[in-house]
Amino acid sequence: MNKIGLGVAATFTAEPLEDALRFWLAELGIHGDAEEAVAFAPYDQVFPSLLDSGSVLGRARAAVVLVRAEDLVAEDPAAEQDGLDEADAVATDLAAALRTSVRASGSPHVLVVCPPSPERGSPEVHARLASRLVRAFEDDRAVSVLTSAEPYEPAPEDVHDAFADRTGNVPYTDRYFAALAAAAVRRLHAMTTPRPKVVAVDCDGTLWDGVVGEDGPDGVVIGPERLEIWRELARQVAAGRLLCLCSKNEEKDVREVFARHPELPVGLDDVAAMRVGWEAKSVSLRSIAAELGLGLDSFVFLDDSPVECAEVRAGCPEVLTLRLPADAAEAAAFLRHCWPLDLAAVTEADRERTRRYQEERQREQARGEMSLVDFFATLDLRVTITPAGPGHEARAAQLAERTNQFNLSGTRRLDGDEKFVVDVRDRFGDYGLVGLTDVRTEGDTLRAGAFLLSCRALGRGVEHRMLAHLGALARERGLARVALEFRETERNQPARDFLAALPATLEPYGEEAAWYVLDAADAAAVVHTPGPAEERAAGPAGTTGPVEPVEPVGHTGWAAVERIATRLTGADAILDAMRAARPVTEVAGASPVEAAVMRMWTELLDVAPTSVSDGFFQLGGHSLRLVQFMARVRAEFGVELPFDTLYTTSFTVAEVAKAIEERQLAETDDEELAGLLDELAGLSDEEIDALLDSENG
Repeated sequence: MNKIGLGVAATFTAEPLEDALRFWLAELGIHGDAEEAVAFAPYDQVFPSLLDSGSVLGRARAAVVLVRAEDLVAEDPAAEQDGLDEADAVATDLAAALRTSVRASGSPHVLVVCPPSPERGSPEVHARLASRLVRAFEDDRAVSVLTSAEPYEPAPEDVHDAFADRTGNVPYTDRYFAALAAAAVRRLHAMTTPRPKVVAVDCDGTLWDGVVGEDGPDGVVIGPERLEIWRELARQVAAGRLLCLCSKNEEKDVREVFARHPELPVGLDDVAAMRVGWEAKSVSLRSIAAELGLGLDSFVFLDDSPVECAEVRAGCPEVLTLRLPADAAEAAAFLRHCWPLDLAAVTEADRERTRRYQEERQREQARGEMSLVDFFATLDLRVTITPAGPGHEARAAQLAERTNQFNLSGTRRLDGDEKFVVDVRDRFGDYGLVGLTDVRTEGDTLRAGAFLLSCRALGRGVEHRMLAHLGALARERGLARVALEFRETERNQPARDFLAALPATLEPYGEEAAWYVLDAADAAAVVHTPGPAEERAAGPAGTTGPVEPVEPVGHTGWAAVERIATRLTGADAILDAMRAARPVTEVAGASPVEAAVMRMWTELLDVAPTSVSDGFFQLGGHSLRLVQFMARVRAEFGVELPFDTLYTTSFTVAEVAKAIEERQLAETDDEELAGLLDELAGLSDEEIDALLDSENG
């Protein structure tokens, strides 16, 4: 079965998206090894495509589904409530079909609820369908719902194409299709590419205009445009990113700026760590990474200085270092279009991340003041293990996706019969949901296919209590054994250390996996004894635990991120970039209309014309491309070409250009005649006779 990079299904003719989708996949280097980069489901076959595992969507690595309410709901203006009720029912059915497709394919899906047509669509029904679907997939990590093409949305008058919609059910303009493609691929990028955890920012020229060391805390300026940067950083903090300051300044000056601007949306309480001094910024970033216990490849660094950016790129190549434009308004726009800062779904654990890192500092301070045994004795660790419910799904999926160090089987998918989640708190605060087991019963054995724990709770005995819980559960059910599945990965050494200390027997299976099997009673009796392994897991005093390396931010390196954030920020810019990749052949002696036709065909067809004698269908044209061409002719020249005549005729550049010119001339003559008739209609018989006499004379 051939591999498909991106599968697309829609309730309308969506093939005009193809060129823009291919453009973005090439720009990002995505799905380059797929046999088919982009494939479309048959026209208006959304539900069959979602429910058939062998469809385009079922075979795709990622899917985009586009719907209009008017295509799914029979709208009767006289029965508005019936339309709203039907929108609710359609939303329920569509959500169920999307979940079926995700389970079968394992691929991420972006659902786009597209705007209704001004002529036929009901804004109320559209809004109802969109709101129901957004709610259905809130915090879902496999399905993401878009209700607009933001931030690429063009002006309202550039969205709909009534002529193309009427002619071939192509409802939108080229601009809007380009915007839809950009928004959909951007959301897929957020869903499939590991996200940075830390945003580190410079101060002078980034957070404010001016140099605080020279101008003083009262001399720096935070104007309306610069304030937009602060608001974007506040959104990042609210979404769970750790905000850090990395600036060459005196720390007291920077703190004073914050103190004198209490109205700012970000305060020092929101800052997870800061390095304000005179060391190289690459050294400061490494120090912050050690303090937070995170790999440098989970950092984004923002600075307006090209020199500082170059130093960090050389000294910390793992960091995604981005140079912000010096102009405040341009810098704010840059952040809005900075794809790595997007988050497809945000869990409660994400929102609490900064607070938990601050609590971790208090733990480390206490740990540095006493022995490890005394530290654990006074920690007052409380571990609560409960069956997973619907409210845990998003966090459980996130744990499976992100946990590397203490993930016994290395699993990313949860397919056991029962799942248990682990909440932890101590005298310093709440860790939140940090652990997960996924179990099933086979014969006399309780088998855990997933047994994982976030690194922020590692080395404190939580893993022992998780195993003791499984042992107690097995005994309650009359089972004799507990088995933990293990697969060695590059990162799960802490999991290997834990298993090596257990009174377990090893039962290999397959080439790389094994079951660690314990008597249920032994598992229930496991207790935590602080020792060298815990010392290693907890890390040296003054750090927040083990450094957890993460996947790099993706193959969109800093140059690509900066290019997208500065040059590809709107539909027109995207279309210009697409056109630049396919230059038009200039033909000597071609008329302006012929040159325009050649440009349109170059953009639309697989093979570009090289002379005015080239034919549309000879170059790969078909009915859909013909509708798109006619829509462009109408928009640029103000004339409508006859679809039936063109579709049944092999026409050349020269012939269609001549037809356009003739229709323009005919419409001009018609307008002049209409104007004359209007003028005559306002004259009396005597005035008309006098006018005729003067003409005859």
